Parts: sequence; C-alpha cells; structure tokens
Amino acid sequence: MDETLEWALYDFGTLVKVYGLLPALSIVVAAAWSEFYAIPAFAATALAAYGLGRVFERAFAEPDEDDMRSGVITVVVGWFVCGLLSAGPLLLVAWTVRAAPTSVGVLSPPAMTGPLATFLQPTNAVFEGMSGATGTGFSMASDPGELPRALQWWRSAVQWVGGIGVVVLAAAFVSSEESHTFSAVHGNRAPTESIRSTTTGTAAALWWLLALLTVASALLLWLAGMEPWAALNHAMTGVTTGGFTITASSIETYGDPVVELALLPVMIAGAVSFSLLFFCFRGDSDRIRGDVQTKWLFGALGLGSLAVVAVLALTAAYPTAAETIRYGTFQLVSGLTCTGFQTDTNLGGAWAEPATLLVASSMLVGGAAGSTAGGMKIIRARRVLVDIPERGMDVYEPSEPSAETAGSVTQTFDTAAAIAICWFVVLFATTVLALLVLPGEQSTANVLFEVASVQGNVGLSAGIVDPTIPPSLKLAFVVAMWVGRLEIVPVIVTGSLLLDKVR
Repeated sequence: MDETLEWALYDFGTLVKVYGLLPALSIVVAAAWSEFYAIPAFAATALAAYGLGRVFERAFAEPDEDDMRSGVITVVVGWFVCGLLSAGPLLLVAWTVRAAPTSVGVLSPPAMTGPLATFLQPTNAVFEGMSGATGTGFSMASDPGELPRALQWWRSAVQWVGGIGVVVLAAAFVSSEESHTFSAVHGNRAPTESIRSTTTGTAAALWWLLALLTVASALLLWLAGMEPWAALNHAMTGVTTGGFTITASSIETYGDPVVELALLPVMIAGAVSFSLLFFCFRGDSDRIRGDVQTKWLFGALGLGSLAVVAVLALTAAYPTAAETIRYGTFQLVSGLTCTGFQTDTNLGGAWAEPATLLVASSMLVGGAAGSTAGGMKIIRARRVLVDIPERGMDVYEPSEPSAETAGSVTQTFDTAAAIAICWFVVLFATTVLALLVLPGEQSTANVLFEVASVQGNVGLSAGIVDPTIPPSLKLAFVVAMWVGRLEIVPVIVTGSLLLDKVR
C-alpha cells in the first residue's frame, strides 16, 4: 500500500480512538442523572470507537514524517466517521427504551417519547450525529427538552468538540511536533497563526480558551435568566456556534430579550479567530485593532443587521420597530456567525423573501478563519470582493505586480475563488435535489435558505427540515453538512488522492 495512505489510515485510527473518550466520559453524566439505562449505549459507542481505532493503528504503519496529503485524508475521513459514531448513543438509547421491560430495577427506562422515538430510525440518528459533529444545529427531535438528560448532554458535547474540531481534540493528546494533520484543512479549525511552538501546546491552549469561554458564557446566560442546565448546554453550543438547544423552539421558547441580548456576544465570540482571542486574553489588544478579518466581521455584522432590519421594516414583518430590530438583528448575527439559534421559527412564513435571502447570504459567508463558525469564511469573501475589481482592470490595463507580491496575491485570490465556485456548485446541486423531492408548495427562496443553512453549518430554518423529509434528502443533507464543514476542496482533494492511490 502507498506510504501516504498507510500514514493517513494510522492517524485516522488514532483520531477515532481519541474520539471514543467522549462517549466514555458521558457515562458519568448518565449516572449523575440516574439514567442508568443509557450507560450501555455510551459504553458500546466508546468501545466501538476505541476498537476501530486500534484495528487501524495495528494494521497500518505509524507515520515517520509529516505529510500534508495524508493529513488531508485523515481529517476528511475522520470527521465523517466521527459524525457517524455520534449517532450511536442516540440510536442505541432509543432502541434500549423501546426494547427494555418497563421495570428492571435501577436500569428502568422511561416511557418512550416522540422526540426519542425519532431516533429509532437510523437515518434520523445519523442526521443528528452529523449535525452535531459538524456544528450545524438542525435537529430531528421536535422537542429536545423531552429527551433524556444524558442525550441532551451528548448532543451539546458533540457540538462542543466538533465546533473546535475533532482534529484539535486528537492533537491535544497525541501530537508532539508540528502536524500537517492539525492544520490540513486551510486552517479553518486550527489557529491562523501558531499559539505555541508545538501542536500539542497549541491544541491544549485552544481547549483551555474554549473551556474559559464556555464557563463565562454559561454564567452570563444563567444571570440572564436561564436555568443552570440550560445555561450550560446553550453555552457549549453557542460559543462553538453549533446551535443545538434543549427547547422545542430554539431560543424563541424563552421569549426574553435579556436572554437574546446575552447570547449575542456568545455567538460573536465563537465567530472570531481563536488565535486572536488567545492573544487578546494575554493583553495584546493591538491584534484586534490591526486584524483586517475581524474588522470585516464586525462590519458585516453591523451592515448586515441594518440591511435585514430595513427590509423587515419595509415589508412590515413585525408590528413595532423594537420587534423588527430585535428579531432582525438576532437572526442576522446567528446566521453570519453560523450559530443557528433562532428567536422566530416562522421565518419561512413571516419574512419576505429578500430578508431570508440576505440572511442566507450571510450564512454562506460565515465567520472568521480560525473560529468555530462555518461558511466560506469572511476573509475569503473579502479577498474575492477586493481583488475582483483589480483583476478585472488588469484585462484593460495590464500591470506588472512586484516580484514580492505577485505569487502570494494571485495564489490567495485563486484559492478563495476556487472555494467560492465549489461552494456555489454544491449549493446549486443540493438545492435542485431538494426542489425535486420536496412537496411543490415550498418556495425556491425558502429551499435555498434551508440548503444554505445546511451547507453553511448554521441551523437556522425556514421550517423545511424535520423528520418527515424524504430519507434521500436527509442523506444528501448529511453529505452537505460534512462537505460544508470541510469547505469542499479538501473533500475533492481526498477523493482524488484516494482514487490515485487505489489504482
């Protein structure tokens, strides 16, 4: 077997093995809530992940040097498999409750609820697992509040880990030197610049920063009026821009402007580059003032909110100006940061199409590179917007760029343009499929909004994604979430590499 593929499969085994720690730790949560019937499901998932990882580690050679190609394969394949493994506890707990007797001592399961019964179908469990691992936030559960507490925790924990990246999780445990696997996917999950001298040090620093942000966010939400359990779960999924909630109607359930106001900085923090946040925590505030990407992010948040509020006001979507500002701003921030928290779950009916398309555009752009947000990343959108006029003028007035900048500028623009083109091709193809299989009464604007939300790993909904959509579309959305999280190009590169190695 080719050396590159050998190394990739070995690293894949290590990645999956480390991911098995998450269901193992979740056993403690199930025991703490006396949900002992859920323990076998978490234990089985942990053993499956560990066993699969050990098989690959034993079967393939350990890398003796760093290789970007093997790193890309590890990240792409590993993230997909971790998404599938995340479905394990959901499926197994549902079938445990379905099959177990009503009274078996301390293992007595509760009565089956509608949201839990949803996960009896493997396609629903896989959709939920991938939605969590990719930080998307769409849910097949009509009311996550009726799920067992252990599964509420599991959904939040999967997003907490998936938001910052399963690769960062593994790197914190197993890497001792600079690793291409750690930063194989354009730096969108890894920091945009080195925080520590080694991968392990950088990964550990990122986890400490994430933990600090999560605790601070949980305290803020608790002070804003959330119950402690809800504050913890929403902090975990908010600061990693995941968007899973433990309520029936996302943040709309609270109907509280104070809670919504408290969530705004939580979502925005998750969309700022983590390396930038790290240095700011160390007192280097000059980095924020001098960071072009952050300036564009806050500029987009401000201008985007004004545009959405203006459209909502013109279309009289809400009866008062205060409600227009409140709902328009929250949905735009949630969309641009790719969080997916929602304060109006009737966007498909209450909002005019121009407003939904504005938010859909923000979801495609996404937050900063190096953050937990999805989308194409605002730095690439800036590159395309800034350079297109200049490249266009070169057609009429060719100029000679300096030797120092010609290669880097051209390469950066070409990379951003390639990702944007691939992004829109996948968006178009998935939208066409959705229009073909969904009922005819769905408007094109709402379908486009939903697909953009899926592919951008956002979770804002126009009311289309639910357990009743065709299984073929659920599976297509699973792929779209995975491809969107990896920003498409690495998936294409991996496919090409694997095809080349297998020949």
